[in-house]
Amino acid sequence: MMSPIDMVHEICGQSLQLMPERCILWQEKNILLAADLHLGKEGTFRSAGIPLPEGPSLETLNRLDQALARTGATRLLVLGDFFHGTRSVDAFAEVLGEWRSRRPDLLIELIGGSHDRWSGELPATWNIEVHGEPRRIPPFTLRHYPAETSTDDYWLAGHLHPGVILQEGKRGAALRLPCFYFGEQGAILPAFGSFTGLTRIELDPRSECFAIAGQEVVRVPMMRKTPKRA
Repeated sequence: MMSPIDMVHEICGQSLQLMPERCILWQEKNILLAADLHLGKEGTFRSAGIPLPEGPSLETLNRLDQALARTGATRLLVLGDFFHGTRSVDAFAEVLGEWRSRRPDLLIELIGGSHDRWSGELPATWNIEVHGEPRRIPPFTLRHYPAETSTDDYWLAGHLHPGVILQEGKRGAALRLPCFYFGEQGAILPAFGSFTGLTRIELDPRSECFAIAGQEVVRVPMMRKTPKRA
Protein backbone atom coordinates (compact mmCIF):
# COMPACT_ATOMS: atom_id res chain seq x y z
CA MET A 1 0.00 0.00 0.00
CA MET A 2 1.30 3.44 -0.94
CA SER A 3 2.48 5.64 1.92
CA PRO A 4 0.68 9.00 2.17
CA ILE A 5 2.40 11.88 0.37
CA ASP A 6 1.77 15.30 1.90
CA MET A 7 2.30 18.79 0.50
CA VAL A 8 3.63 21.63 2.66
CA HIS A 9 2.13 25.01 1.77
CA GLU A 10 3.75 28.15 3.18
CA ILE A 11 1.40 31.04 3.90
CA CYS A 12 1.46 33.97 6.34
CA GLY A 13 4.88 32.80 7.47
CA GLN A 14 3.45 29.45 8.59
CA SER A 15 3.88 25.89 7.32
CA LEU A 16 0.62 24.07 6.62
CA GLN A 17 1.08 20.36 5.93
CA LEU A 18 -1.72 19.34 3.56
CA MET A 19 -2.51 15.67 4.12
CA PRO A 20 -4.35 13.12 1.96
CA GLU A 21 -6.34 12.18 5.06
CA ARG A 22 -8.19 15.47 4.22
CA CYS A 23 -6.78 17.58 7.02
CA ILE A 24 -3.95 20.03 7.75
CA LEU A 25 -1.16 19.92 10.27
CA TRP A 26 -0.26 23.44 11.35
CA GLN A 27 3.37 22.61 11.98
CA GLU A 28 4.34 25.58 14.13
CA LYS A 29 1.47 24.91 16.57
CA ASN A 30 1.29 21.11 16.23
CA ILE A 31 -2.46 21.50 15.65
CA LEU A 32 -4.39 19.15 13.39
CA LEU A 33 -7.11 21.06 11.53
CA ALA A 34 -10.11 19.21 10.09
CA ALA A 35 -13.53 20.33 8.89
CA ASP A 36 -16.93 18.73 8.37
CA LEU A 37 -16.61 15.25 9.85
CA HIS A 38 -20.42 14.75 9.90
CA LEU A 39 -20.06 11.80 12.26
CA GLY A 40 -23.11 9.61 12.72
CA LYS A 41 -24.79 10.84 9.56
CA GLU A 42 -25.94 7.28 8.91
CA GLY A 43 -28.08 7.51 12.06
CA THR A 44 -30.14 10.27 10.45
CA PHE A 45 -30.90 7.99 7.52
CA ARG A 46 -31.74 5.05 9.81
CA SER A 47 -34.22 7.24 11.70
CA ALA A 48 -35.94 7.81 8.34
CA GLY A 49 -36.16 4.06 7.73
CA ILE A 50 -33.07 3.71 5.50
CA PRO A 51 -30.93 0.93 7.05
CA LEU A 52 -27.41 2.27 6.51
CA PRO A 53 -24.49 0.76 8.49
CA GLU A 54 -21.98 2.87 10.46
CA GLY A 55 -19.18 2.13 7.99
CA PRO A 56 -18.53 5.69 6.73
CA SER A 57 -18.30 7.20 10.22
CA LEU A 58 -16.03 4.40 11.40
CA GLU A 59 -13.81 4.99 8.36
CA THR A 60 -13.75 8.70 9.21
CA LEU A 61 -12.57 7.95 12.75
CA ASN A 62 -9.97 5.48 11.48
CA ARG A 63 -8.60 8.12 9.10
CA LEU A 64 -8.49 10.60 11.96
CA ASP A 65 -6.53 8.06 14.00
CA GLN A 66 -4.08 7.70 11.11
CA ALA A 67 -3.60 11.45 10.83
CA LEU A 68 -3.04 11.85 14.57
CA ALA A 69 -0.58 8.96 14.62
CA ARG A 70 1.36 10.24 11.60
CA THR A 71 1.70 13.76 12.93
CA GLY A 72 1.84 13.28 16.67
CA ALA A 73 -0.49 16.29 16.98
CA THR A 74 -1.52 17.05 20.55
CA ARG A 75 -4.41 19.33 19.61
CA LEU A 76 -7.34 18.73 17.24
CA LEU A 77 -9.32 21.71 16.03
CA VAL A 78 -12.50 20.95 14.08
CA LEU A 79 -13.80 23.73 11.82
CA GLY A 80 -17.45 22.89 12.28
CA ASP A 81 -19.94 20.07 11.66
CA PHE A 82 -18.37 17.51 13.99
CA PHE A 83 -21.66 15.58 14.05
CA HIS A 84 -24.45 15.63 11.49
CA GLY A 85 -27.32 16.24 13.92
CA THR A 86 -29.06 15.20 17.15
CA ARG A 87 -29.95 11.72 15.94
CA SER A 88 -26.40 11.32 14.66
CA VAL A 89 -25.01 12.01 18.15
CA ASP A 90 -27.41 9.52 19.71
CA ALA A 91 -26.57 6.84 17.15
CA PHE A 92 -22.80 7.24 17.36
CA ALA A 93 -22.34 8.29 21.00
CA GLU A 94 -21.05 4.96 22.27
CA VAL A 95 -18.43 4.66 19.53
CA LEU A 96 -17.22 8.25 19.90
CA GLY A 97 -17.20 8.00 23.70
CA GLU A 98 -14.97 4.93 23.58
CA TRP A 99 -12.72 6.60 21.01
CA ARG A 100 -12.37 9.68 23.18
CA SER A 101 -11.57 7.64 26.31
CA ARG A 102 -8.49 6.23 24.56
CA ARG A 103 -7.17 9.76 23.97
CA PRO A 104 -7.57 11.62 27.27
CA ASP A 105 -4.57 13.87 26.60
CA LEU A 106 -5.73 15.06 23.17
CA LEU A 107 -7.10 18.60 23.35
CA ILE A 108 -10.16 18.83 21.10
CA GLU A 109 -11.72 22.14 20.12
CA LEU A 110 -14.78 22.66 17.96
CA ILE A 111 -15.85 25.81 16.15
CA GLY A 112 -19.61 25.48 15.95
CA GLY A 113 -21.05 25.10 12.46
CA SER A 114 -24.48 24.74 10.92
CA HIS A 115 -24.96 21.07 11.87
CA ASP A 116 -23.47 21.58 15.32
CA ARG A 117 -26.48 23.74 16.18
CA TRP A 118 -28.72 20.77 15.41
CA SER A 119 -26.52 18.34 17.32
CA GLY A 120 -27.14 20.04 20.65
CA GLU A 121 -24.81 19.95 23.63
CA LEU A 122 -22.18 17.22 23.46
CA PRO A 123 -21.55 14.97 26.49
CA ALA A 124 -19.25 16.63 29.04
CA THR A 125 -17.25 13.40 29.36
CA TRP A 126 -15.97 13.92 25.82
CA ASN A 127 -14.17 17.04 27.00
CA ILE A 128 -14.61 18.98 23.76
CA GLU A 129 -14.15 22.74 24.03
CA VAL A 130 -16.75 24.50 21.86
CA HIS A 131 -16.18 28.00 20.44
CA GLY A 132 -18.28 30.35 18.35
CA GLU A 133 -16.71 31.72 15.21
CA PRO A 134 -14.39 33.35 14.53
CA ARG A 135 -11.62 31.83 16.65
CA ARG A 136 -8.41 33.80 16.30
CA ILE A 137 -5.06 32.04 16.63
CA PRO A 138 -2.56 34.44 15.04
CA PRO A 139 -1.80 34.79 12.24
CA PHE A 140 -5.04 33.02 11.25
CA THR A 141 -8.72 33.39 11.97
CA LEU A 142 -10.42 30.00 12.17
CA ARG A 143 -14.04 29.70 11.04
CA HIS A 144 -16.69 27.26 9.85
CA TYR A 145 -18.23 29.52 7.21
CA PRO A 146 -15.90 31.11 4.66
CA ALA A 147 -15.88 34.88 5.10
CA GLU A 148 -17.31 36.82 2.16
CA THR A 149 -14.83 39.63 2.75
CA SER A 150 -11.96 40.03 5.16
CA THR A 151 -9.88 42.97 6.25
CA ASP A 152 -8.30 41.11 9.15
CA ASP A 153 -6.34 37.87 9.37
CA TYR A 154 -6.14 35.27 6.68
CA TRP A 155 -8.93 32.81 7.49
CA LEU A 156 -9.20 29.03 7.36
CA ALA A 157 -12.70 27.55 7.01
CA GLY A 158 -14.78 24.54 5.97
CA HIS A 159 -18.52 24.19 5.22
CA LEU A 160 -18.37 24.08 1.42
CA HIS A 161 -16.85 20.58 0.94
CA PRO A 162 -14.69 21.86 -1.92
CA GLY A 163 -13.88 19.68 -4.89
CA VAL A 164 -12.18 20.09 -8.22
CA ILE A 165 -12.81 18.39 -11.57
CA LEU A 166 -9.75 17.22 -13.45
CA GLN A 167 -10.41 16.26 -17.04
CA GLU A 168 -8.25 14.41 -19.55
CA GLY A 169 -8.61 16.70 -22.54
CA LYS A 170 -11.88 18.23 -23.72
CA ARG A 171 -13.68 14.91 -24.05
CA GLY A 172 -11.59 12.70 -21.81
CA ALA A 173 -12.46 11.05 -18.54
CA ALA A 174 -13.10 13.39 -15.60
CA LEU A 175 -12.21 12.96 -11.94
CA ARG A 176 -14.00 14.71 -9.08
CA LEU A 177 -11.56 15.08 -6.21
CA PRO A 178 -11.73 16.79 -2.81
CA CYS A 179 -9.31 19.67 -2.51
CA PHE A 180 -7.70 22.36 -0.39
CA TYR A 181 -8.42 25.80 -1.84
CA PHE A 182 -6.32 28.87 -0.99
CA GLY A 183 -7.75 32.20 -2.10
CA GLU A 184 -6.44 35.70 -1.58
CA GLN A 185 -8.19 36.23 1.75
CA GLY A 186 -8.72 32.72 3.06
CA ALA A 187 -8.60 28.97 2.53
CA ILE A 188 -11.26 26.24 2.50
CA LEU A 189 -10.49 22.75 3.77
CA PRO A 190 -12.01 19.62 2.22
CA ALA A 191 -14.73 17.80 4.11
CA PHE A 192 -13.04 15.26 6.35
CA GLY A 193 -16.05 12.96 6.60
CA SER A 194 -16.40 9.93 4.34
CA PHE A 195 -20.16 10.40 3.94
CA THR A 196 -20.13 13.87 2.35
CA GLY A 197 -20.50 15.32 -1.13
CA LEU A 198 -18.39 17.79 -3.08
CA THR A 199 -19.03 21.35 -4.19
CA ARG A 200 -17.14 22.29 -7.31
CA ILE A 201 -14.76 25.17 -6.75
CA GLU A 202 -14.25 27.62 -9.60
CA LEU A 203 -10.50 27.96 -10.07
CA ASP A 204 -9.11 31.46 -10.04
CA PRO A 205 -5.67 32.38 -11.43
CA ARG A 206 -4.98 34.29 -8.21
CA SER A 207 -5.64 31.25 -6.03
CA GLU A 208 -3.96 27.91 -5.38
CA CYS A 209 -5.62 24.52 -5.32
CA PHE A 210 -4.34 21.15 -4.07
CA ALA A 211 -6.32 18.02 -4.92
CA ILE A 212 -6.38 14.80 -2.93
CA ALA A 213 -5.70 11.96 -5.35
CA GLY A 214 -5.81 8.76 -3.35
CA GLN A 215 -2.88 8.80 -0.93
CA GLU A 216 -1.26 11.90 -2.42
CA VAL A 217 -1.83 15.65 -2.37
CA VAL A 218 -1.09 17.25 -5.74
CA ARG A 219 -1.03 20.85 -6.92
CA VAL A 220 -3.66 21.66 -9.54
CA PRO A 221 -2.21 23.87 -12.29
CA MET A 222 -4.18 27.04 -12.81
CA MET A 223 -5.16 28.06 -16.32
CA ARG A 224 -3.84 31.55 -17.02
CA LYS A 225 -5.92 33.70 -19.31
CA THR A 226 -4.22 34.37 -22.64
CA PRO A 227 -4.29 38.08 -23.57
CA LYS A 228 -6.30 38.79 -26.70
CA ARG A 229 -4.31 39.96 -29.70
CA ALA A 230 -4.98 43.44 -30.96
